[in-house]
Amino acid sequence: MRNLKICVMALIIICFALTGCNENKSTETVENQQILSQADVKALGEYIVDNTEFEDYISQVDNEIFFSLFNLDEDVIEDAVFYSSTGATAEEVAVIKAKDGNGEAVMKACEGRIQAQKDGFENYVPDELDKLSKPVIFNADNVTIYVVCDDSEAAEKLIANYDNKEI
Repeated sequence: MRNLKICVMALIIICFALTGCNENKSTETVENQQILSQADVKALGEYIVDNTEFEDYISQVDNEIFFSLFNLDEDVIEDAVFYSSTGATAEEVAVIKAKDGNGEAVMKACEGRIQAQKDGFENYVPDELDKLSKPVIFNADNVTIYVVCDDSEAAEKLIANYDNKEI
């Protein structure tokens, strides 16, 4: 009976300790979302490209092509930057700042882009489907970040740790 009480007390202490850790992470996430939502789109895109490992050469693409590939109307976007590989891989980065109330449309456009890429690479380079099955699509207020790369966990950490001071 005494061992049972000790185990129960230990579990309660662990639960409180883990809850405390979770609260700090939540605060950091909120602060990071505020930073990301106010970040310069082009600077944030450049930061992600410069600090992410890509298999293929990746370069900035003209906005006209971006709007076409993402099937977005210019009227819903305040600012955007898009980087794409040579076409040999599915690697891409986009940072998109939507006009107020259009964040959902941008998220759907990113999901549509992923599906279009899956359809395109399915018979062309099937190995790329692994990257496309775990894209990073992150939304902070009206800013959406879209990354397709080999190491999506590293890209997520990079975005989570962005503090706008690297620029």
